[in-house]
Amino acid sequence: MQLHCLGAGREVGRSCFLLETDQRVLFDYGLKIFNYGSSKENMYPVPYQGSIDAMFLSHAHLDHSGFLPELYSRGHVNWFATPPTYDIAALLWEDSMKIMGENIPYTEQQYQKALKNHVPVLYGQSVTLGQTKFKFYDAGHIIGSAMIEAKYKGKKIVYSGDFKMEDTRMHKGAEAIEDVDVLILESTYSNREHPDRDENEDKLADLVSDTLDDEGTVLFPSFAVGRSQELISILHENVKDIQIYLDGMSKEVTRTYLKYGEYLRDFDEFEKSLESVIFVEGARDRKDATTTPSVIVSTAGMMEGGPALSYMLNLNPASRLIFTGYCVEGTNGWRIQKENKVMIDKNILDVSLPVSYFDFSAHAGRSDLLKFVKAANPGKIVLNHGDRTPEFAQELKEMGFNAVAPKNGDSIDI
Repeated sequence: MQLHCLGAGREVGRSCFLLETDQRVLFDYGLKIFNYGSSKENMYPVPYQGSIDAMFLSHAHLDHSGFLPELYSRGHVNWFATPPTYDIAALLWEDSMKIMGENIPYTEQQYQKALKNHVPVLYGQSVTLGQTKFKFYDAGHIIGSAMIEAKYKGKKIVYSGDFKMEDTRMHKGAEAIEDVDVLILESTYSNREHPDRDENEDKLADLVSDTLDDEGTVLFPSFAVGRSQELISILHENVKDIQIYLDGMSKEVTRTYLKYGEYLRDFDEFEKSLESVIFVEGARDRKDATTTPSVIVSTAGMMEGGPALSYMLNLNPASRLIFTGYCVEGTNGWRIQKENKVMIDKNILDVSLPVSYFDFSAHAGRSDLLKFVKAANPGKIVLNHGDRTPEFAQELKEMGFNAVAPKNGDSIDI
């Protein structure tokens, strides 16, 4: 058995591993979305040789799913994912084709083939290909996200994908998988913890309430998948008589969440939270959002496109920007937080509004990564999806684990 690191080695983005048992299968096939300062080739996974028997997708975020339609430049292959992952990935691919235009790395025909070759898998369900058995577990990251287990000749390999062990408003936390031989582990937050969520919610609610009391508008540039829905739930629970305007792709993703209530921690509570929400449908709604004290939740989370930029330009001076997700260096979201500047049509403009950041990450923090490792007790740990995987590998070695931090293109014997 061999494992090939084709993406997310010593970086975040373009997640992809190729596992060879009696089958050749891909775990994820993503893009590096914002690739400032790098060559175009570094957007995509390292090319692989030979055919693929199947592809397993952990979740719909584009850094894990965004290159998947390109598989159909080579022929037929089935890909396995939960039903909500399929629906949301299809939305994100369609949007990518509009945004990237001629730079999209696949064709409309390949996109259509991808839609037709999905095989739905539920949590706890097993899929057998040849002599290799695969199983999906709830990853607690976003709706439909999965950790993927592969068993072959007495060996258990687990691909964590992105996961979170702590409960959130939307999802129950993931449970560790025990007795693992090889653990392919995301390590985004290997060197830091997340703040207490209850305290964070209280602070966020106070700031929002103060801004609304001052007749301002609060703009949340937000990721369409997961974060927008989490924010709606938090705000509805913690701020009285709140009016939330939801715009951008977040609207369609939220409708998908309503379709798959069984994947949510408390569907009834989420449905109730939407009573506070106006789904923005046109210029009148957008004007109302910026001329009355309200909250706007809108894509894009990193302020690279989407309605959020237009909203920001129309906010009154009593308003505030609040970020709740990671912004890649070089994006407008990063620039606003670090320099109080934004780039629009290649022009750099000053941002005079106050800016805040709250950590509501859907990834495991350091202590939960270690908790998962100790419960799994793996014979080998393969670290990925992190900026400091070599340092974390060294720490794990000092704890007695056999840990490696492969570079993209590296192969590992199992």
